Amino acid sequence: MRRRIVRIAGWCLGLSFVVLIGTVAAFFVGYARTDIPDPNTKFEANTTIVTYADGKSEIGSFYEQNRKSVQLEEIPKHVQDAVIAAEDRTFWTNAGISLPGMARAAVAIARGRQLQGGSTITQQYVKIMYLTQERTMGRKLDELFIATKISRTQDKRTILGTYLNTIYFGEGAYGIRAAGQTYFGVDHPRDLTVPQAAYLATVLNNPTKFDADDPDAAPAILGRYRYVLSGMASMATISSSQYDAYRAAVPVLRKKPRGNRYAGPTGFLLDLARRELGTYGFAGDRLSGGGLRVVTTFDATLQARAVAAVASGRAGGSQVERPGLQGERPPGLQVGLASIRPGTGELVALVGGNDFLASQQNWATRKAPPGQLLRPFAIAAGWSDRADPSDVPPSVNKAFFQLVDSRRGHLVSTVAENAGVPPIPPADRPAPGLGPDALASPVDLATAYSTFVADGRRVPAHVIKEVRDSRGKLLWTAAKHPGLRPVQAFPPEIARLTGKLVGEGKATTVNGLSIEKRRLNTKCRCRAQKGLQPLAAWHVGFTPELSTAVVYRAGPQGESALPAKVAAQWPTLTWATYTGGPIPQGR
Repeated sequence: MRRRIVRIAGWCLGLSFVVLIGTVAAFFVGYARTDIPDPNTKFEANTTIVTYADGKSEIGSFYEQNRKSVQLEEIPKHVQDAVIAAEDRTFWTNAGISLPGMARAAVAIARGRQLQGGSTITQQYVKIMYLTQERTMGRKLDELFIATKISRTQDKRTILGTYLNTIYFGEGAYGIRAAGQTYFGVDHPRDLTVPQAAYLATVLNNPTKFDADDPDAAPAILGRYRYVLSGMASMATISSSQYDAYRAAVPVLRKKPRGNRYAGPTGFLLDLARRELGTYGFAGDRLSGGGLRVVTTFDATLQARAVAAVASGRAGGSQVERPGLQGERPPGLQVGLASIRPGTGELVALVGGNDFLASQQNWATRKAPPGQLLRPFAIAAGWSDRADPSDVPPSVNKAFFQLVDSRRGHLVSTVAENAGVPPIPPADRPAPGLGPDALASPVDLATAYSTFVADGRRVPAHVIKEVRDSRGKLLWTAAKHPGLRPVQAFPPEIARLTGKLVGEGKATTVNGLSIEKRRLNTKCRCRAQKGLQPLAAWHVGFTPELSTAVVYRAGPQGESALPAKVAAQWPTLTWATYTGGPIPQGR
């Protein structure tokens, strides 16, 4: 037995040695056969165009491209060191390549994903100046060989200078000078402070992931910013006391206003498309300057109708006469609308706000308590636990109380989550019973309610249909993405029974203490302000073609009190105006 183990170990060692020799030989053969191509004498970044679902009607493009070069001698050492600390801490001494980074890239490419970071500055320089943005193993190998030769034949300062003038920092800014102007209003790199330089080095790693406009990105940005500062401290660019002072918070941004392409409700469509593309590996310079052609799921006709339906309440009237929408719109009203195509998960229309440039808060994706809108899922859960559903009363509310009890509470959460309602954290989910309301957005609820007319099937909401390169080659399609396949939330017969009981949809108002009352209770020692007020008013309805959710809220944070008339009527009227159907009776 021992001899057998020794023999097997010997074979493994010999095989490993052969593989190693073969790999080394292949590297040197590839290295010898690879010539350094002519540089891209004119660094070009082609605008990515985003269209509606027809592939023809243009929604817009993402960025105005901004490039301004500056000599390396004019870039302070702390700015150079910030980028080196972020991207390649052994830049001055390495051979121009990172084998572990190449291995990670190979695995990512094999899995169909994009790898952000992991390449040396020289490799990134080669990709910009000599190659394309293509993500293939062949292109990666070319990058490896050319980077090795470049490192042996070109001065490191030349490489660094070109890199700093061409690398993408997000927001349409190519190069360090344009980045300083875009993020901080600083005209020249020589005027950048250490924290500002460290912040720019932070975002260039992945401008989509480290996007300050995304509130959820703040922890990741701060963590990466501290990583850059720690590298600068280890390089003795800054002292330990400076590190302690700078690490507390990122510097205050003074970002340039976005171009007019983001104006109005359309800006929310572009922003959603940009964020989703990032999850599929289309980010950074690949997205801004890759010349991509992105086809979204948004329907141009339905989108125009949705904007008009929301505006009818804002303007105090509409082309379709809807009693109750007449009169001046109360100030501070926030409206979100999301419309999903059942069975596909395609988001065909969305209104996140009046003007993206004025506020990036998307009320179609921001979550609020759904209140009684969860009751249909309780009914579906109850039916799934019943042998005979024939004795269910013909009323959503009555059925809810009859079907849900302490023995079936756990089923409700499961059914609602399977349909698309975000889960309630376990710590907030007391047993038995339903527990507190979950939080859901119009997109969440439109997705969840679509299951009632899609035989219980749910497809995650998405806005990207396909992506092609500048030559028309298909790079990505929703039809083949494994994460966008239908999931059976509950059996088809239960979906049909529940949908029939719910009818065209359901409206509700969620009450609570407004933010103004809560603040007053906190500040004063007087008698606490009581009396619940309407805080979110909903209507969610569906047909075989569309599932649409509308929410009305008030105040900058959506936590002020809604006027009673708005809460009672406007979500249903807006929904009816959008769908073109009759106004549902009752709530």
